[in-house]
Amino acid sequence: MAGKYEAERAALMDDVKQLLKDAEALYQAAADDGTKEGKALKEKLKAQLERAQRQYADMEEAVIERTRQAAHHTDDLVHSKPYHAMGIAALVGLVVGALLCRGR
Repeated sequence: MAGKYEAERAALMDDVKQLLKDAEALYQAAADDGTKEGKALKEKLKAQLERAQRQYADMEEAVIERTRQAAHHTDDLVHSKPYHAMGIAALVGLVVGALLCRGR
């Protein structure tokens, strides 16, 4: 389950990163028609693109930090109460086994 979450998170982060790269390429390729409106629009786009890149970097750091904290907390919990963890794992295994056998 954790592997699936990590794969989905990585895919989402890659998609966002590619979107930002595409937007930057579009900005670089944008034709400047020389009008004041065109220049203002290009500067506004540049500012928004930079802000989006900063927000992406902040979001990525926050997600990584929260994932590390959750893993550390789970590890501490399992080490502090190993019998509870084994009991929960056994119960989950029993329920999954019962559901699988019930389907036959």
